[in-house]
Amino acid sequence: MDSIYYSNTTLWVIGVNIIFLIATLRLLRKGSATISTKWIFGVVSVIWIAAIHYILSNKLIIPPDISGLSFYIFTLIAATSVISIFYFTSVNKAFKNIRQEDIQWVQGLRVFVASGFLMEGVLNVIPGWFSIMDGFLHVTSGFLALIAAIAVLKNSSSKKSLLWLANIVGVADIVIIVTSINLLVWDEIGPFHNMQYVVFYTGALLLWLHFVSISKLLKSNK
Repeated sequence: MDSIYYSNTTLWVIGVNIIFLIATLRLLRKGSATISTKWIFGVVSVIWIAAIHYILSNKLIIPPDISGLSFYIFTLIAATSVISIFYFTSVNKAFKNIRQEDIQWVQGLRVFVASGFLMEGVLNVIPGWFSIMDGFLHVTSGFLALIAAIAVLKNSSSKKSLLWLANIVGVADIVIIVTSINLLVWDEIGPFHNMQYVVFYTGALLLWLHFVSISKLLKSNK
């Protein structure tokens, strides 16, 4: 792996996290979140993104010989913790006011995640076959999210079906990729790879957006 290629793609994944930070702040504004909620989310996010970079780039805290299965369990616990924190704070209150189409527009930004990992495959930063799978799943998820958003805006009769499809494929995308990182390509990637930057920030946000969207769908069926 060329260190220059790795450094450049690391900048890309940090940029992806910043894109999703900005997009989530816009959603909070649309949801009439309080100024303090937006400030706390923004500041904590910036600190978290910086901390991820510092810890992973310097190979700190995490045991370098940790197994893929152990890290997989840690990842699932971390994701569940983030969703729980959002749910029991003012973030959830704001998201209750956000429309489905706005959530799906942000999900459409997954194309930036896809392009980054496709670049990493071409540059041999990650295994080629894995980058193709990753890129295909993220592009598909983003595309379906945009289709669902358009259907909602047009009040299409198939809007609920498309929202369910976008959420099911989107969640499956995240589960497949995270599982593959930890159980299939762990020897090539490991705990400190820049893919983990996205897993521990943008990935958690995407899961939260799916949680909110699915919750809205379930409530609309009652």
